[in-house]
Amino acid sequence: MKNKYKLVFYLLFTIGLGISLITAKVYSQDLITSLIEISLNDVSRLAIENSLDIQIAQYDTYISRTSLDDALSIFDTIFTAEAVYNRDKKNQTSSLAGSDTKKHSFSLGLEKKLSTGTTLSLDATATKTKTRTNSNSIDSSLNLYNEALVGLTIKQELGKNFFGLADRADIKLTKLDIENSEFTSLDDIEEIIYKAQKAYWNLVLKNEEVAIRGNIFEAAKRLHEIYKNKYSIGLVEESELLAIEALVYTRDSDLTVARLNQETVKNDLLFLLNRGDFKDKVKPKDQLSSEPAIVNLYQALEEAINSRRDYKRIKNELKKSEIYLVVNKNALWPQIDLEATFARNNINSQRSSAWEGIPNNSNDQIALTLTIEVPLENREAKSELEKTRLEDAQLLIRLKRIERLILQEINDKVNQVNSSDNQIKLYQSIIKLHQRKLDSQIKRIGYGRSNADTLIQYEDDLLKARLALATNFYVYRISLIELDLAKNVLLDKHWKEPL
Repeated sequence: MKNKYKLVFYLLFTIGLGISLITAKVYSQDLITSLIEISLNDVSRLAIENSLDIQIAQYDTYISRTSLDDALSIFDTIFTAEAVYNRDKKNQTSSLAGSDTKKHSFSLGLEKKLSTGTTLSLDATATKTKTRTNSNSIDSSLNLYNEALVGLTIKQELGKNFFGLADRADIKLTKLDIENSEFTSLDDIEEIIYKAQKAYWNLVLKNEEVAIRGNIFEAAKRLHEIYKNKYSIGLVEESELLAIEALVYTRDSDLTVARLNQETVKNDLLFLLNRGDFKDKVKPKDQLSSEPAIVNLYQALEEAINSRRDYKRIKNELKKSEIYLVVNKNALWPQIDLEATFARNNINSQRSSAWEGIPNNSNDQIALTLTIEVPLENREAKSELEKTRLEDAQLLIRLKRIERLILQEINDKVNQVNSSDNQIKLYQSIIKLHQRKLDSQIKRIGYGRSNADTLIQYEDDLLKARLALATNFYVYRISLIELDLAKNVLLDKHWKEPL
């Protein structure tokens, strides 16, 4: 009995040990992280290759391009085929009429509209008719014949769609709409690259803040050791030691918060790049500090005028308005259609002979038709023309507004870059002053002429200045990106392929 209990215990222990090992293995795998070293150029490339938002923006353009084939479909060649079987055995009012008629008909046709507004139609029809006629006599007569018919119809639109003017205008309008859609998609893609680059520099900033707060934390711990030694020999008061100890805890808390912010920003970057696991570590290759340079306003304005897509979009809208003006002026004309039809047939008892005789006989039909449709008041066309004229005037005002907006935005962005340059130089000088002030105060500790409150205040001053310098370097970096974004040249620096 005891051996039985030992066996059960042994099995349970073995199973539990196995589960523990499996759990430990899975847990250890979850803790495995990879280090991703990345530069600003890598961020832009990965955003273009992997970003889900960029893929969505690309599909917007792909979808819009399908409208061109839709517009061109008006010029498609149309093939028609028809087969008819008819048998008529109804009673007739005359004994001479056929009492039993069978008719087989086959027809083929092609229709094509040209860009000149001309519609060509070619038809070929083969008809076989068999008619049996009953009379008062015993015999009945049988009438059998085959007809071959070939016809060509030419229809020319005049008036509103004068020689295809409206049709060609629809194609031009569609192409301009597609181009504007491409501009919109490129704007969206450029905005996503901007967000990715901004997230990258934000991560560099958070790394810098962690480094600064880490250095300050280590300095606070060293200072705490100094005060502990001074306190042990009675050179400082207990209150000063407690103040320095509280400073160490404060610096430690600030460092923890900075690391948490660093992790959040890192995850934001990985999300925008659609790359890696959120437990992975990211190491930027670029430094936040740089040598700032002054940006020339007039050069930036010239680049913006040549590159701004909203400016190109409004110019395309003006082109569309000019096309609408021409079309709507033509819409005041009446609808005029000129149609010419030429047909030739041949009838024979044999089907092959019916077709063979068509080139040689003169059984022709020629028809000319002129159709004119005139709306007497024509209010719709007049209204559309007036509407187009007003919209054209509005577009000119919008174009001027865009020009003023570009001038304002570029001016603001250039000022932001140059202002950040001045702020960086200013804080570099401030840090040197605060560092000298703090070093001097630390030296005074050895002479017993310093106090903890003053020392803590000087440390805070240095910390704030170093953080402010890092922030201004970040602002400078972002200002340069925003200037490129405002000029619409950010995408061109990282994407040379056509959309």
